[in-house]
Amino acid sequence: MIILTGASGGIGRAILSSLMTLDEVIAIYNKNPPEISGMTGVTAYQVDLTSESAVDDFVVGMKDKLSRITLIHAAALARQDRLAVQFKTEDWDQVMEVNLRGNFLLTRALLMPMIKEKWGRIIHFSSAAGMHVAPGTLAYSTSKTALLGMSRVLSNEYARFGITSNVLINGYFNAGMYQDLSEKAQKKLIDSIPSRQLGDPVNIVNAIEFLMKSDYVNGSEISIDGGL
Repeated sequence: MIILTGASGGIGRAILSSLMTLDEVIAIYNKNPPEISGMTGVTAYQVDLTSESAVDDFVVGMKDKLSRITLIHAAALARQDRLAVQFKTEDWDQVMEVNLRGNFLLTRALLMPMIKEKWGRIIHFSSAAGMHVAPGTLAYSTSKTALLGMSRVLSNEYARFGITSNVLINGYFNAGMYQDLSEKAQKKLIDSIPSRQLGDPVNIVNAIEFLMKSDYVNGSEISIDGGL
């Protein structure tokens, strides 16, 4: 079973139809339900990932269905670019709530079912934008680089239970936050990619399939950015 967060977001939406060819998919969303009509084996659930009780209620409600869990953390939030001295505290808190707290809460809640089954795959989505630490991206970059530490600790703690934790560092695709950039910013990003083109989201799905099948790839970071 694949549990995908951020299923109605840009990248989540872009990979959802391909993920259903790999396994049954639980598509988690916050406000706007994903378009799943015509998709076989996909069920959408609304869950506030920043709420401990909402996350726990979701997992308890799913306990009889959970099996061979691949947890994909695609949910992410960014706020308007500002230099650190101008960055609003509430914006910082919101980014951390979604990008880190939500990841932690759902991972923690699903660890026991994974441990009992002695199988699990945890896949965190980081970002090339976060790794390159551009000015004005303090909260987003902090949250995305923090996922590397989180994943490495999880990989160390739960490998003995057949659970792996890895990070996909995604570059620029014709989906997601890239589409919110100005035309000038989009051109600058494309010019920075060696192939001078955006990635096809199927590359992300290919990496997910690889990690699902690979029990000895653990605590790793895989860049999917065209050589950026």
